[in-house]
Amino acid sequence: MKLRASGWLVIFLLVGLVWSAPVWSQERELAEAITQSKDLRAQGKLEEAVPFAEKALSIGKAMFGAKDPKVAILLDNLAGLYKAQNKFAEAEGFYEQSLSIREQALGSNHPDVAASLNRLAVLFHGQGKLFSAEFLYKRALEAIKMALGPNDIKIAKYYNNLASLYQAQEDYQEAEFYFQRALAVRETALGPDHREVGDSLTKLAQLYHRLGRDSAAEFHFKRALKTYERALGRKHMGIVRALERYASFLAATGRSKEAKKHRARAEEIRKKNDK
Repeated sequence: MKLRASGWLVIFLLVGLVWSAPVWSQERELAEAITQSKDLRAQGKLEEAVPFAEKALSIGKAMFGAKDPKVAILLDNLAGLYKAQNKFAEAEGFYEQSLSIREQALGSNHPDVAASLNRLAVLFHGQGKLFSAEFLYKRALEAIKMALGPNDIKIAKYYNNLASLYQAQEDYQEAEFYFQRALAVRETALGPDHREVGDSLTKLAQLYHRLGRDSAAEFHFKRALKTYERALGRKHMGIVRALERYASFLAATGRSKEAKKHRARAEEIRKKNDK
């Protein structure tokens, strides 16, 4: 799995801070180790990237102190490499160290603490440890709400994570509630004509279809498609998947003629964008 773009951004900022200082050998080594780890990971050479991530962590601890939040960034980087190799025990240990540093340095209600809790929750969720994942997702949600307020756009991701967890547990009432909360946050923060609003509408449509609530599903599929069209334009490649999802729904509910029409439109957009 790839490290989130925001994670790499923080790493790049750290490198920038390092290079803005007088260029001592230790600082050069840290910057080089981070860059080597990043580049090897981008090439899919995960095992080769680990020693450089470990070297960066060792240098970072020496430079900043073992309890500095910048060290937590380096721990996350190393944990991400192990997670990508399905070495979950190692990843868990480094994510827990990162969380501990942030809680001690920043307090329990800080966005970076919420992010650390969320990383651990995602790790457990992916392993099917749903009880542990639920506990951490809820802690992360409360931390981010306390830090940023209940309507910040970042909170939508935390609602979606909980909703996906409950969907996996077949607790569809809770899944619906959290998907709806994510939609409400996005509509408030971004307005009704944003791609992320379309994403939330799609999640609800798929949930309703799974539950056999096809009238609600169709309503949300249609709203999602219209939202994507307003956000991206009617001939954007991003519309293709929305058309195909809606077509699949129509076919599954016995409306093959309508499904064929939407698939044809999707194919037309694809061909025009391939030129």
